[in-house]
Amino acid sequence: MKPVLSFAEGRALGCLLLCGCVTTAPAPEVVSRPEPAMVCEPTRVPPVGWSELPSALAVDPKKVPIPPLALSVIKPVKTALPNGLVVYALEDHAAPLVSVRALIWAGQYDDPAPKLGIASLTADLATSGGAGPLTAEQVDELLEFHAADISGGAADEYSQVSLSVRAEDLARLFPVFADVLQRPRFQQDRFDVAVAANIEGIRRRPDRPDGLAARALNKAVFGPTTLLGRETTEATLKAITPADLKAFAARAYSPKATALLVSGDFDPALLTQLVKTHLGSWKGGERVARIYPADPKLERRVILVPKATAQAKVRIGGHGYPRRSPDEYAMRLVNTTLGAFGVGRLYKEIRDAKGLAYSASSSVSPGPTTGLFTANFDTRPEQVPQALDAALKILEAEATVSPPTTPELRQAADMTINSFAFRFDHVSKIVFEKALFDMFGYPEDYLDRYRENVSKVDGPAASEAVKKLARLQTLQIVIVGPPDKMGDLSRFGPVTTITDVEQFR
Repeated sequence: MKPVLSFAEGRALGCLLLCGCVTTAPAPEVVSRPEPAMVCEPTRVPPVGWSELPSALAVDPKKVPIPPLALSVIKPVKTALPNGLVVYALEDHAAPLVSVRALIWAGQYDDPAPKLGIASLTADLATSGGAGPLTAEQVDELLEFHAADISGGAADEYSQVSLSVRAEDLARLFPVFADVLQRPRFQQDRFDVAVAANIEGIRRRPDRPDGLAARALNKAVFGPTTLLGRETTEATLKAITPADLKAFAARAYSPKATALLVSGDFDPALLTQLVKTHLGSWKGGERVARIYPADPKLERRVILVPKATAQAKVRIGGHGYPRRSPDEYAMRLVNTTLGAFGVGRLYKEIRDAKGLAYSASSSVSPGPTTGLFTANFDTRPEQVPQALDAALKILEAEATVSPPTTPELRQAADMTINSFAFRFDHVSKIVFEKALFDMFGYPEDYLDRYRENVSKVDGPAASEAVKKLARLQTLQIVIVGPPDKMGDLSRFGPVTTITDVEQFR
């Protein structure tokens, strides 16, 4: 057994040791001598675990030739049923999932004026208000049991009904999807909830500065009462009944107005059987006919929406280009030279050079008539005149004395062509793009020739395009912010102040 020291004994032993350290012999004298200089020589033998870089990497990366991107546009299998329904199918067995989507030529443009909101409510309630023999609650339980999801919504010109399902459950749930398209129930209690939710969203619209700016600009460019400029209100929603939704679905949801998009892990033979069995007897008329308004004649003006915000929202807008226009490719590149993140003139001048905004950008999009061009930025209210003046000068310069240069166009073309592949990084995107372009009447080879047409844009074409976009005398300038901090804005055009965007005429 080891002896155990008491506390007192341990303390005494510590003192003895300490004293012993102090009383040891003095350290020998240290004599410093000059050391020879150290010479670092590279070793030819790499350390353990390391290896020399291959000689191929000892080059300037900027001088490495990069071959052009080889990308072939994948096309879905396209078939048509005798009743007019067109099916786009593309297999992908990477995951045991299937996406089924109906793309219907019926959207918000087709709402009757006194009852704006019918298209959105129809698409929503078709998927959430019961279908065929099943109540809304039964559909919910069935989807939950199979870990599936079904949803619907309406855009300006089309509606969508989508089903996401496991591959093994496709045969069980496809009949429900078919009932949604052909036999929606529009259950009253679900209708009441949907209308209330939409009304609450409308009541909250004034709380969102970005939304105020977008709505005001849309009305200013296209006209507040046209198909492209009008908007749903609380009054128009309250005028809608479930019977209206049934009538709209019966009129607009038809096989000749619908494209069926299927992508994912499915068996083509099974899909063909399901489509013929459950959608082959679907009957209906032609696509909804539309009459689009003539392009409004615009004159430069400033539309001020008073709002107590820390950052003022500035949106400069005008006409873009119509779908299938030969101007598309030049306008896309011009827009990149103007407002692309990091490289556009608006970005470099307003953000980098002047520090007036965190970002500044522009966008251009097609439409059934003119489409929309927008330049936008957010800035401190007191800096609005300075930033707006800079933006207008950039637009004027690019349209007159300083059109896009060859390096700018080359960079814009490279960005556009290199980003093209990301439009096809998933089978559902591939199917959707093809079906949508077919619906809008684009040529069959539009996507195949897209990169070629972009690369053909030259200086003269870009100069003409920017003149059409940056028509300074017709631009609509929308500003959302506190008026008392922005000074006199009348030098940018006649000022119209609106306190209620919904009532803006």
